Amino acid sequence: MYGGIDNPGYDAFFEALIEGRLKLGQTLKQEELGEILGLSLSPMRETTTLLAAEGLIKVRRKVGITIFYPDMKFVGNTFQLRGLLEKEGLRKFAGTVTRGWIARMREAHAQIIALAQSSTDLAGYRLPVKALETEFHDSFITAFANDQLSTLYARLMQKMYLIRLHNLDAVGPANTVQSMREHLIIVDALEAGDVDAAVNGLDRHLQAVLHRVLTT
Repeated sequence: MYGGIDNPGYDAFFEALIEGRLKLGQTLKQEELGEILGLSLSPMRETTTLLAAEGLIKVRRKVGITIFYPDMKFVGNTFQLRGLLEKEGLRKFAGTVTRGWIARMREAHAQIIALAQSSTDLAGYRLPVKALETEFHDSFITAFANDQLSTLYARLMQKMYLIRLHNLDAVGPANTVQSMREHLIIVDALEAGDVDAAVNGLDRHLQAVLHRVLTT
């Protein structure tokens, strides 16, 4: 579910962050974390090892467990790696894109724009937004047909999600509409068969997302 790691405690950790039961940058005792995640001592140790290996927590003796907090360098590095993977994947995807994908993306983006402009339930519209963003961007990574790259990208997007938790205003209605319109520029270029324009559009979109995350 989260980055291809099959561990209930790992999933529970992200759910607790999403629900606000855990906070980025928070420090707490292992027993406290285990209670929040609903884990006994043995599975808690396994989960702690996984989270530490992924850089999501730091375990310090006599201090406790500190949850990762994204700094500027981390955010910049994460977006740089994402851009490298997605832009190259987009070039591959452009050679196989179908009319069906183009039509589906146009319709889905129009629906999300309308939803974001009319909805007053922020929590309710963020789920379909996330689903569409995942389908859209994953299309480029799937074009590699490389399981190792897919796993790497899944872990990367897991960290992207933590960055968004740090600044939820960056995914508010106005920014969502802007992001969807940036997607459609890429769709237009793919439909026209202009690969360079599509890649340039993706680059501008990722730079705009970075700007919104850092300044909103």
